[in-house]
Amino acid sequence: MSRTIRSSRTKTAMLVSAGTVAALLSVVPSTAAVADTLPASTASTTELPGSGALVMSFDDDRRGERGERGERGERGEQGPPGPQGPEGELDTYVVTGPATSPDALVGTDVTSTALCLGNDIAIGGGYDTTDLLSIDVEDSAPVFVGTGPATGWRATASVLALGGSITAYAVCHDVE
Repeated sequence: MSRTIRSSRTKTAMLVSAGTVAALLSVVPSTAAVADTLPASTASTTELPGSGALVMSFDDDRRGERGERGERGERGEQGPPGPQGPEGELDTYVVTGPATSPDALVGTDVTSTALCLGNDIAIGGGYDTTDLLSIDVEDSAPVFVGTGPATGWRATASVLALGGSITAYAVCHDVE
């Protein structure tokens, strides 16, 4: 299928420009000279008899089929190294949970929890005991809220004899 374009702002401007240049140079533009100023395409041009008007016809499919992808080129050279970044800071602090009561009943479980401040995250932790013979540590693990990062540390122990206690601590990172 073919369509005929009789006017276009861009083409009109090019025709006027070509005519202006020709008038300044005292040259009368020919159909060939005017056609040379138009963008290259699969268009065919025809001059209407007696009118001096130029008619261009375009095929609807002005592009051909897409060709196959070419081979990958060779790897380029490595670029220069970037500038040195600023020295990093790791703002950390340690939080201690409350010590469990040394008067806890034998056979009960006791827990101490150390929580980081605000939105800070726990990057480690542990526990301390006053008497390893009087308590049996059962668990020492990070505290999670939902699926986010750890926000503290918890230590749980079973009381074997009176007098022992456990205290959890967390190493926290200040995320500001």
